[in-house]
Amino acid sequence: MNIEIASICDAATANGAGGRLNILGAFDRIYANFPLVIPQCSTAFRIRYMRSEAGLHDLTLVFEDVCGKPIVPPMQSKIPLEPVAQGFDTAAVNMVLNLQRFQIKRPDKYIIRLLVDGEELVSLPLYALEAPQQGGQAPDAPIAQGEQDLPN
Repeated sequence: MNIEIASICDAATANGAGGRLNILGAFDRIYANFPLVIPQCSTAFRIRYMRSEAGLHDLTLVFEDVCGKPIVPPMQSKIPLEPVAQGFDTAAVNMVLNLQRFQIKRPDKYIIRLLVDGEELVSLPLYALEAPQQGGQAPDAPIAQGEQDLPN
């Protein structure tokens, strides 16, 4: 299996197996005041596989801090990789996970890991950084405008 696309983004949609993957606003860092709740974001993946890899596979998506502590429970499911059509060597499947009210309690580096059958295929960093003081500009990343309070 090969990961062709892996992204954290503002939003994403996918049209069936091998169809189009639409990604809006890909990012790897966010500047905010903490604690932070991101009202809506997504992870998007496009996995290319060979004929011999078709079938049902275990999928795990893990969001953790740099110490390996999960910040949300690991998400697990089965992913069916459809048989590769005659005349083709490979096929692709698109996956989108929409996250609502994603909580980040403190500035840190976070990691999103995609595992298939227990093997890590890709890891994405997410840098959560303190918003710059007044007058300072954050380079190349928007300041989060989402909700700032976490429930106790």
